[in-house]
Amino acid sequence: MDESFARELEDIHWFQSCGQPLPQSLPFPVAQVSGWSHALSLCSDQAWEDVTLEARNRLTEFLHMRHRDAYQQWNHIAAAAKTRIDAPVCDLIWRPFAEQQGLGKAFTDAVSWDVLAAVMEHAYRDCSGRPTFFLQLLQVYRAGHFPCGWSGDWPDGVLLVW
Repeated sequence: MDESFARELEDIHWFQSCGQPLPQSLPFPVAQVSGWSHALSLCSDQAWEDVTLEARNRLTEFLHMRHRDAYQQWNHIAAAAKTRIDAPVCDLIWRPFAEQQGLGKAFTDAVSWDVLAAVMEHAYRDCSGRPTFFLQLLQVYRAGHFPCGWSGDWPDGVLLVW
């Protein structure tokens, strides 16, 4: 686990800008949703799950086809990421925030999925040409917002953000 990257993730100002105007510097065309209720509905929707699953599958397929030796480390990297990042940040930040906002497990599961996938993309940063959808989503989180859905046929379309 890249300790510098782990600290960057810990230092994100998670969800502090939700409801505020979206920055122009995001890596996707974006549209803002109307509130936490709408965002939670979208992040739990099968369409968003399909987009994020397809994005993650693109990374695993890329590694399997082009960097098979590096891909053999996937489970080890994922386990380290869950221990170093996912569990502590979820316990300290995401879960208390979800409880405060009444968002529930679907919210923390969505954030966890995105962040773990970003960690995996980062872990394979030496694999030239790898997909970086989740590292791009991480920029939305870094801006204090919550990426929660997609409008259109991915990869075309618009990222929905609260």
